Amino acid sequence: MSGADAGLRVEVLGLTCRLGGIAALSGVSLTVAPGTVFAVVGPNGAGKTTLLRAMAGALGPEAGSVLVDGADPRALPVRALARTMAVLPQRPAAPVGVTAREAVAWGRIPHLSRLARPGQADLEAVDAAMAQTGTLALAARPVEALSGGERQRVLIARALAQRPRLLLLDEPTAHLDMSAQVEVAGLLRTLAAGGLTVVAALHDLNLAAAYADRLALLARGRVLAAGSAAEVIRPETVREAYGAAVGVRTHPITGRPFVVAASPRARRAGPRVHVICGGGSGAEALARCVEAGYEVSAGVLHVVDTDDEAARALGVAVVEEAPFSPIGDRALSDASAAASRAAAVLVTAVPFGPGNLRNLDVAARAQARGIPVVIVDGVASRDFTGGLAAGAVARLCAGGAVVAPDLDAALRAIADVARAPRVAR
Repeated sequence: MSGADAGLRVEVLGLTCRLGGIAALSGVSLTVAPGTVFAVVGPNGAGKTTLLRAMAGALGPEAGSVLVDGADPRALPVRALARTMAVLPQRPAAPVGVTAREAVAWGRIPHLSRLARPGQADLEAVDAAMAQTGTLALAARPVEALSGGERQRVLIARALAQRPRLLLLDEPTAHLDMSAQVEVAGLLRTLAAGGLTVVAALHDLNLAAAYADRLALLARGRVLAAGSAAEVIRPETVREAYGAAVGVRTHPITGRPFVVAASPRARRAGPRVHVICGGGSGAEALARCVEAGYEVSAGVLHVVDTDDEAARALGVAVVEEAPFSPIGDRALSDASAAASRAAAVLVTAVPFGPGNLRNLDVAARAQARGIPVVIVDGVASRDFTGGLAAGAVARLCAGGAVVAPDLDAALRAIADVARAPRVAR
């Protein structure tokens, strides 16, 4: 991109927004340079989605302002705004009954007059967007038949078909497996190199540190730190934001920081909690269980998974499987044995796909022994197994598993059951 097609500059100036009478953002100021990847990170409830909505002009501030290339996005007509920026929400509605090419073509709607049919320029824009995202080979496939990573790239292609100069994405790698996360993050990096301004709310600190030019760490609606990955990803700021002790190391190849859970200073011989996690969903849970004095085990986790690294840094006993491999019988047996010695099993908000579905068998076997199971936030939005994971969770719930709305509630439930006498079955 160049000239009029170059990426847009975004300025957030003293922004305060309220949702339901509660301050979701308080005095937030930051600047996004054109043609960069800007990552907004922070724990759940930090204000990441609210910030993106304000940047998109979908939410009016109580105080402060958002300027996109010097203008308030709320002042632009909707169709004109859609030709300037594209937004991919956290849980976009994936089209059903259409091919990938037809789904991408919907991105041309802001450029069409009412009842007009797509012209040659529109068809070329669709092809270009699919080429950029590596989805041309998927063009004739039904959207519902695509994998999670393929579907996300098609949705990004739909956004690019708008020919935006600013792309806003809310958790674009959520619920994807590791390889798909890296694939999508690399795509965003490539788009920015071509001149597009990319702002993405990301859950995974290590992914953000590896791919973003600049980051802003939010907590409780405020900016704790903003700048390069080295300036933002620091032990003290991450601990303040997430309430968990961490270590920060330098990647030997990229030179960028990455986070691991820090080993605790003291360990207490409390009851055992077995944690089923993965993909970054469990680092905080593992650290907080250790800090609470539990003996902790984890698994099955794939080697090189973020949570596997966190477990090792914490000194947690972990059952591992080879990277990108389905859970085998040996690992399943070992994890089931570890869970059978626990006072409770905690299932974090981990996405389930074919590669890790058997972890729910670990929970089921423990429950059959009378061991309480606590599950964070159900599994409906994180089931990529065609309903098999949701069915397994439903059976766990029928057997008495507790579903907690968030990690804090899950840890309270663990505290209640882990020290209670086990009722054998």
